[in-house]
Amino acid sequence: MKVTLNWLKQYVDFNWSPEELTERLTMLGLEVEGVQKISAAFDGIVVAQVITRDKHPNADKLSLCRVNDGAAERQIVCGAQNFKAGYKVPLILPGASLPLKAGEKEPFTIKVGKIRGVESHGMLCSYEELGLDPEAIGHKKEDGLLILREDAKVGQPFAEYLGRSGSDVVYDLEVTPNRPDLNSVIGIAREIAALTGNALKIPVIQFLNTESEPIGGLVSVHNVEPELCPRYTARIVRKVKVGPSPEWLRSTLEKVGLRSINNVVDVTNYVMLECGQPLHAFDYHLLKGNGAAPPQIIIRRAAAGEKFTTLDAKERTLTDQALLIADETKAVALAGVMGGKNSEIHDNTVDVLIESAYFKPQNIRATSKKLELRTDSSYRFERGGDVGICDWASRRAAQLICDLAGGQVLGHAIDDFRSPPAPKQIALHFSRTKDLLGITIPHNEQIAFLASLGMPVTEQAPGSATFSIPTWRVDMKREVDLIEEIGRLYGVDKIPSTPPRGALGSNAYDSVYDQLSEVRRILTGLGLNETQGQTLVANAECRVPAESIVALANPLSSDMDVLRPSLLPGLLTILRHNLSRKNHDVALFEVGRVFTNASGQVKEERRVALAITGQRAQAFWSGTDRDAKCDMSDLKGLVEDLLEQFGLRGVAFGKRAESTALYLESAAVTLGGKLPLGELGQLLPTLGKKYDLRDAVYLAEFNLDLLLSKRNAAKSFKALPQFPSSRRDVAMLVPEATTHDAVLQAVKQAKAANLDAVELFDVFRGQGVPAGQKSVAYAFTYRSAEKTLTDIEVNTAHEKVVANLQQQLSAVLR
Repeated sequence: MKVTLNWLKQYVDFNWSPEELTERLTMLGLEVEGVQKISAAFDGIVVAQVITRDKHPNADKLSLCRVNDGAAERQIVCGAQNFKAGYKVPLILPGASLPLKAGEKEPFTIKVGKIRGVESHGMLCSYEELGLDPEAIGHKKEDGLLILREDAKVGQPFAEYLGRSGSDVVYDLEVTPNRPDLNSVIGIAREIAALTGNALKIPVIQFLNTESEPIGGLVSVHNVEPELCPRYTARIVRKVKVGPSPEWLRSTLEKVGLRSINNVVDVTNYVMLECGQPLHAFDYHLLKGNGAAPPQIIIRRAAAGEKFTTLDAKERTLTDQALLIADETKAVALAGVMGGKNSEIHDNTVDVLIESAYFKPQNIRATSKKLELRTDSSYRFERGGDVGICDWASRRAAQLICDLAGGQVLGHAIDDFRSPPAPKQIALHFSRTKDLLGITIPHNEQIAFLASLGMPVTEQAPGSATFSIPTWRVDMKREVDLIEEIGRLYGVDKIPSTPPRGALGSNAYDSVYDQLSEVRRILTGLGLNETQGQTLVANAECRVPAESIVALANPLSSDMDVLRPSLLPGLLTILRHNLSRKNHDVALFEVGRVFTNASGQVKEERRVALAITGQRAQAFWSGTDRDAKCDMSDLKGLVEDLLEQFGLRGVAFGKRAESTALYLESAAVTLGGKLPLGELGQLLPTLGKKYDLRDAVYLAEFNLDLLLSKRNAAKSFKALPQFPSSRRDVAMLVPEATTHDAVLQAVKQAKAANLDAVELFDVFRGQGVPAGQKSVAYAFTYRSAEKTLTDIEVNTAHEKVVANLQQQLSAVLR
């Protein structure tokens, strides 16, 4: 919301400096995002009179003039041809700058210089150089200089001649969604009035030129969707003359970022900014009725697939959720969002129908999002407006149109308001104010604060009072809201800070936080970098059953339309971001929450996910393995380290025989062979190509809540061994389907004495190895904590291991 200092002062008296107003608005809860000081638009430009006009000695198309600027005579070289001696024209003096025009970043500054060998001390200006519409200021539009009125005072500042002298300040305010009343100049002025104690000056509406013809003979309203449009008003202004807006209106709108269109449309925009109520003006004669009957305004839903061309000349395809304003032959406006091209105000418009309505915020927001069409109107309607201001805004717009376009207002209007809301009242117990704010504020001051915001007392008792809530304060719902208003006006900065009265020593979440920190410590220690992805992702990226996805009712965009059911889509997006910036060797992890739909109930759980791609290690100048890429073993090793350091025992890896929608090959990770913890695998190359990933990508994801519940947090210490170890190697042929886990299980079941470690150090397929088999080599380490083992003791234990391998795995020693 943008507002100017001078505009605010039209509704409330205050003498704060621009800087002080910034501070005051901030303390009231209005965040000031930007402040732009606008100097008088025509500083350094004065009314001058041409005394003589002679031919330039060195140029046929230039004139050499003597002009009077009110202080002295000066020599000016000019190329215009539409003036003569005695004319009064705008003169920009040396050192001043022309007003900035659209697309310009730096102003053009006038200097004393020579033009074709003759000095020129300033420049006579055209309307184009000044950025003016001459007709809007009552002057003739012609090529050349802007010729001023004969009664113009020589030496008078040009801005004063136009009637808009002085500087102004534009404030860019961030309005919170719960305060739609502050999306208006009057709403902000009301806050200032409450703070200063000065009266709020609401414009008095009085029609000086009206017609007595009943409006029912010209138009009717048929509201098919009262739930989506609880109130609709229609008012007609006849015999208008559409043209440029006066300078004060054009300037006001342009300062806050709106382009002037014509006097009628500009009035609707001005009133919207003034009171926060969006309006729309229709050309009455473009509304069609049924035969000879007068036109009927119909508020209805769009038909599925219905086409409609909005004011921006774009044809839009609507759903049956969109609300339309229509006549009996066609739609004429997209309710609350934008009007139609087929009924817009144009230069030949004579009669105007003013629409002022209240639309259901949820419907306007859904329509705006669906069509990706955001307007000042939809911005206000979707936040919930003031249902009680519709008629006032309509009358205010009609009055201004009459003043600026010379129209006549029909004496009555149509106001379809079937179910006015019951008056809202909230009771306040004054003792609760002290309980919440920690200070004592006299009861009469609390009443005065609320009354200054338009909430008068309707009933009072000892220690309490009941306040009437105006329709523009849609955020006021309970007693604490009243207390918040009291605190704002009293001054948050005046409430002293006090030490806490007590604090809890610990919280149940503390241990969870410590465990999450431990997961992060372990993974960063293993060389991975932590990422933070978006909770909202695109449905197309999820690759999970559609029934398990939690979709948003009103998504911000198609790229953020569901709650993530997995952390992996986010990790893949971050991998692509890194690779697009030439970072090809990436190892990442994320800890976060995911959301799934379980039989209609949203299930939320915490997960941890890993992603690696690229080279296994950074290249070293003398290394021989500098191009080695990550593979599944690297990922499995990271997972094993994580689970082991996290205190989980009995973890098993079971390879899946088939590929999935995400993995080329993958494995399920279970606890004790039964309880699923998560999965890991290699991303399908086709998906990797979609994400522009150059190398193979390996992913893993685990239910972190389950890991936390099953971990063994106990730590034990084991002294370093004092006695030497003995190693025995075994190379054997086993069936191709034999897994490393199966080998370990066979070794474990042998129960060999003093077996300290088992390590796989070679897998071979090829020459000398029969088809359907593979050669694996293991190192077995034996050690006793009490003595040095003899060869007989080691061999006896080792023979049990070999025998069990041969028996259970059909292993053949090589």
